[in-house]
Amino acid sequence: MFKYIKSHKLAMSINLLLLFIVGLVGYHFFDFVEDGSLFSSTTLASVQEIEHKEYEESILYQDGREVTALETLTIQHSYLNDITGWGGVETVNLRNLITSDEWKELKVSVNWMKEEGFAPSKILNDMENAHGLILLVERNGDRTALRYLHRIFHDLDVHLNEVKEDKGETNIWGVTHALGNNREIRRINNYLKKHF
Repeated sequence: MFKYIKSHKLAMSINLLLLFIVGLVGYHFFDFVEDGSLFSSTTLASVQEIEHKEYEESILYQDGREVTALETLTIQHSYLNDITGWGGVETVNLRNLITSDEWKELKVSVNWMKEEGFAPSKILNDMENAHGLILLVERNGDRTALRYLHRIFHDLDVHLNEVKEDKGETNIWGVTHALGNNREIRRINNYLKKHF
């Protein structure tokens, strides 16, 4: 009887170990498929043009700049909706896009939000990512970068301006340092790191 119990415990231990290994490999595989990395952080260290910092707060505004920052997010989100919506990201003429006055205004807006609109908080990392994605669109004609750029503005606008369904699409992509989830943040960070 003791021999039976001992072999049963051994079999259970082996089964639990195999289940754990299969689960770990499965998680790692799905994380890999999603362009994440099991143990990666959510910050970039190797792209010179993009400077991420650690912040305690998610979103802070410079004194007296909250209303303007929120309006700027809405305006630029609307502009990016017009470009990327309904499959537009695949058909937009990128040469015309990056030379347009609206694109130049987007770049000015990102710089303004980075320098004057937001105070030191996680959202500045999102503005750094937006800046990097703009550069990828301009340098490489990168349509995926354009899609991610839209998602950053979408998530920030929908959340901060409390956009309701009757005013537009309200799904959240989770891509922002300020409000997102680690997997989606890693996805954009890894994309920037790989393509910069």
